[in-house]
Amino acid sequence: MNFFTRKDPVTEQLVRETLQGLRETISNSMGDDLVALIAYGDFVKPGHFNAERSQVNLMLVLKSVDCPTLDRLADAIRSAERKIRLTTMIVTPEDLKSSCDVFPIKFHDIQSHHELLAGSDVMSDLAISDDHLRLRCEQELKNLMIRLSTRYLHMSGPEQLWQALSDAASGFFRVLHACLTVKTGFTPEAEADVLKMFSEEFGIETGAASRVLELWDSNTVPSDTEARDLFGGFMHLVREAAHAVDQMEDGA
Repeated sequence: MNFFTRKDPVTEQLVRETLQGLRETISNSMGDDLVALIAYGDFVKPGHFNAERSQVNLMLVLKSVDCPTLDRLADAIRSAERKIRLTTMIVTPEDLKSSCDVFPIKFHDIQSHHELLAGSDVMSDLAISDDHLRLRCEQELKNLMIRLSTRYLHMSGPEQLWQALSDAASGFFRVLHACLTVKTGFTPEAEADVLKMFSEEFGIETGAASRVLELWDSNTVPSDTEARDLFGGFMHLVREAAHAVDQMEDGA
């Protein structure tokens, strides 16, 4: 359920002020039951936050999660959700450790880009297996490959095509970061540099994704013809990337 009701622009200053208020309220209400309060996602990645579309991601790590505990958080979280586009994940330390094999890309992304607001930095020492990460990269790319062709059947007009492509590209870039980590142990910060490095390491043309970045930067919706051509080029890129990551399993 989305409680966001604010009509004015969501500025970085507003996000920062809201998170600061949440930090104080949650720290006071939870006391020693709060293990960590962590912001992650676009807001903590330099140059990624977009006031119109970006969500603010918050992770609460608690000693235990039950209804009485959640009741102590509810008012503060709902109040913040009315001011900013807030998405909250609530877990225990045991949940984190036992879920790295299931959500390795998600936790790798958080581990790489997060800001500790309160408590202990439980993400820094989290162990994420390269084998689990590679397999999940392949799964994510092949899922995206299948979803894109299905979504195209239901899209009409450049606006819908561009929205679907933008949504897909956001997840695609996150997967590329993880792919490069598995293959090289390093990933650049800027998305353009990620594309360049991925192209060099895997021998894949990434022009369609580069064009998506250009349109993002200029806040431009492509024409119907370009949107369709770009969608087709991006589908081809995802298919090629999925094949390349699949070959990593054999050491190719």
